[in-house]
Amino acid sequence: MFLTFNMKNNHQNCQIQSFGSSSLNSITNPLMNWSYSIKNCISQGKFKEALLIYMHNRVNGSLIAGAVPLVLKACATLSMLSLGKALHAESMKSGFDCNVMVGTALLDMYGKCGEIGSARKLFDYMPERNVITWNAMIGGYMKSGDTKTAFLLFENMSEKTIVTWNEMIDGYARNGDMVMARRFFNRVPDGLRNVVTWSVMVDGYASNGDTDAARELFEIMPTRNFYVWSSMISGYFKKGDVKSAKAIFDRMIMKNLVNWNSLICGYTQNGLCEEALEAFTKMQDEGFEPDEVTVVSVLSACAQLALLDVGKEVHEMIIRKGIELNQYVLNGLVDMYAKCADLSNARLIFEGMLVKNAAAWNSLISGFATHGHCAEAINYFERMDSLGVKPNDITFLSVLSACAHGGFVEEGLDIFFRMEKYSLTASIKHYGCLVDLLGRAGRLEEACDLIKGMPVTPNDTVLGALLGACRVHSDTGVVEILLKEVRKLSYGSNSSKDAHYLILSNIYAAAERWEKAERMRFALSNKGSQKTPGCSVVMLDGPETNFMQVLPD
Repeated sequence: MFLTFNMKNNHQNCQIQSFGSSSLNSITNPLMNWSYSIKNCISQGKFKEALLIYMHNRVNGSLIAGAVPLVLKACATLSMLSLGKALHAESMKSGFDCNVMVGTALLDMYGKCGEIGSARKLFDYMPERNVITWNAMIGGYMKSGDTKTAFLLFENMSEKTIVTWNEMIDGYARNGDMVMARRFFNRVPDGLRNVVTWSVMVDGYASNGDTDAARELFEIMPTRNFYVWSSMISGYFKKGDVKSAKAIFDRMIMKNLVNWNSLICGYTQNGLCEEALEAFTKMQDEGFEPDEVTVVSVLSACAQLALLDVGKEVHEMIIRKGIELNQYVLNGLVDMYAKCADLSNARLIFEGMLVKNAAAWNSLISGFATHGHCAEAINYFERMDSLGVKPNDITFLSVLSACAHGGFVEEGLDIFFRMEKYSLTASIKHYGCLVDLLGRAGRLEEACDLIKGMPVTPNDTVLGALLGACRVHSDTGVVEILLKEVRKLSYGSNSSKDAHYLILSNIYAAAERWEKAERMRFALSNKGSQKTPGCSVVMLDGPETNFMQVLPD
């Protein structure tokens, strides 16, 4: 069930999307104190429901000062700047903006929504400020990456709580400055340092890839919470150290859902999708109910394994258990159906989404491109462009691949040069797609000129794409030019260069230029390489790249 509310205030249009009907009783029961209902929703992390309750009752009632900070907290969490600004305007009209709690909540909302300038204006003109206000301002600067100003504020504070110290440590860690983070950790007064402080420091090391330092600190922690265990698990998975991540997980006597999610997500991100699904089953056997984070990882595992039946079961479970269909879950469903070639369901879910971000568009475009629906991929790209959704590198790779496979040469060239419009720099993969596009169309000289004029050095992928085209079109003229490039490919793997020499030999043989063909074979034998018996060199096409491999016959 979809519930959509629109509020127009001070020319701000705020739209909230929620799924399910869990908050309807709170909205429709006139005997319930709606301010308390909002507080109850916030405490349970139900931020969308809190906003629904507020907006429904706001129509028939006046602004309640006690509810404003709660609603602003929900706006900050959901990055709903428009509604936050509308509440700011209403607070000024009602005179609530002078209240230190309201002012601090407004400041925090602006900081978390990336409006650090507005947050600082509020801070400077607040008639009363407390330590929470200062902490919120420091947190805003840290989020924006301005660690110097955050440091100056910290030094000017007359009173510092453990939250202040934790904000500084976490802020430096999130900005990649682990030296300063550790200095602040070491400066924390012994009477203030708590398990959260230790956890923030360990998480900082783990998130920045220094698992050795994280492990050293983790082992000497006086007490550990669930969060720090998950930090260690995720840190090892991020480094690709699956064995150590699983060892940390197995050391836990008591586990919660967050820990299981870290394990399942880590397996999925490292391509161990079967292990992820096994962990998902075991998690449920131990009595844990999956949430949005769980199903996103599981859907990704199903997508990577192309397990459509399992993916459909997960989709049914999401509906049966009433798991919130947030942006990430919907994106996961679109991606799963698209990668499993169920494009009808992928399109159906996509079209039903009220908010479509770049990830959703990419999943659908890539799905169309991968499964041969090239015209649809291009059409959806054009629609994405016309709606003002900014495409990224992945978007262009997918649609260029579709153009190559569908023979849409002029469209592909136009799309490639549109990358500048979005301040995107074409990578070697994008050039590879363009070379493949021209090569498939038989425009080999243009493709060759493109390779010679590329701002990046051609790799074996790009050369392989054009060599494959030369073989299809039996063009030995372009081959003579490419031969020099193949010889210069000193950084390429031996197998890649061997494959190129084999194709060169086959091209010359097809053109009955036997002497040249034999010379290529001789070059291969002198390198100490030979074609694996019973194997063929083939072109493999993917949504992002085209590459050459030697596969068994």
